[in-house]
Amino acid sequence: MAKRPNPFIDDYVQQSKVHIGLKQFNNNEERLQKVYEKTLQMLFKGARKVQQNGFKCSLEDNYKKDRLRQLFIGANGILIHAGQMVKENSSEALCKCGGAKIELCAYCDKVLCVFCKLVCGLCQQNFCSECSLYGSEDSAVCVSCYR
Repeated sequence: MAKRPNPFIDDYVQQSKVHIGLKQFNNNEERLQKVYEKTLQMLFKGARKVQQNGFKCSLEDNYKKDRLRQLFIGANGILIHAGQMVKENSSEALCKCGGAKIELCAYCDKVLCVFCKLVCGLCQQNFCSECSLYGSEDSAVCVSCYR
């Protein structure tokens, strides 16, 4: 039985090998070297411009006001738009008992006042009551020193 003829014979393009000579190969390498040198030149020129003009950066740009707002659920289940979100200031942070910030817990970074902070008997680090364990001598021991 004879094979069926290929219906796509008109679309078939026979692949042919193209020989690249040494001249074309070297020409490509020279072009790549020129591109590399031009790119390097542009980088150095840009760096010089920044040094001459001085880099101007203000802190106000870093703290731009965003338009994020806090949403609250009303009595009837509808979302209510309240004012801007309040950002926490670390300088105004208060301890959970209401005392002023003195230290941070070495393990969970909670704010501690003079009355709430505990000092490890072994490593002398400050920590909160949640990160403490009591050793055999009834002295507070931090989580990392407890054995």
